[in-house]
Amino acid sequence: MTSFALKLIAIAGMTCNHAAYLFAAWLPYPAYCLLEGLGGLTFPVMAFLLAEGWRHTSNVWRYGLRLALFALVSQVPYALFLGWEGNVMFTLLAGLALLHLRDALRSRALWWLAAVALAVFTLGADWGLIGVAMVLVAGLAPARLQRSLGMAALPAAAIGIPALAGLAAGDATALPALLYAAGNLAAGGLLLLYDGRRGRPLKWFFYAYYPAHIAVLGVARGVLLGVW
Repeated sequence: MTSFALKLIAIAGMTCNHAAYLFAAWLPYPAYCLLEGLGGLTFPVMAFLLAEGWRHTSNVWRYGLRLALFALVSQVPYALFLGWEGNVMFTLLAGLALLHLRDALRSRALWWLAAVALAVFTLGADWGLIGVAMVLVAGLAPARLQRSLGMAALPAAAIGIPALAGLAAGDATALPALLYAAGNLAAGGLLLLYDGRRGRPLKWFFYAYYPAHIAVLGVARGVLLGVW
């Protein structure tokens, strides 16, 4: 499976996740659960491919500037329709910065200082600390199994264990979170199929899709349901 195919899976899952969030009150419960489960595929794939991009890029600064640009552009539709926290591209940018600084800084103490600073920065962003931790595992773990399943297991445990506890206590509303965690683990399995090839080079499409699909879904909800 090429990175192009993985990106298609990630954007499909992302669209499902955001549709579930925006249309939750109008969706049949089984449909909402299905969309949440598919949404769990997205971020593990994004974190893994970001680490792959860092590993193979010829210019990490240009890579980072591109991420920063689309993070800023995406914040407008994100804040309008999803929430006032920072969007997920800020979390990915922080992860990329830490991967780069690990090689650029000779002092491990300085790297840890930078890690703490960026951790504080991501506290107000989507996926936050756990997202940065996933990027670091995807970038620094020595073996493919650790980079894929090990990285995906982080959110699966963080989300899935509380969800299981909730279901065990009789809270049926925890089911979507459990399915989301299952999607996280399924993403780790998909990453084992990655063959190292890039596939079709449509990177600008994937960057632009993130803010565009949020805007389209948000406007669609406003037009169809009168909720802005």
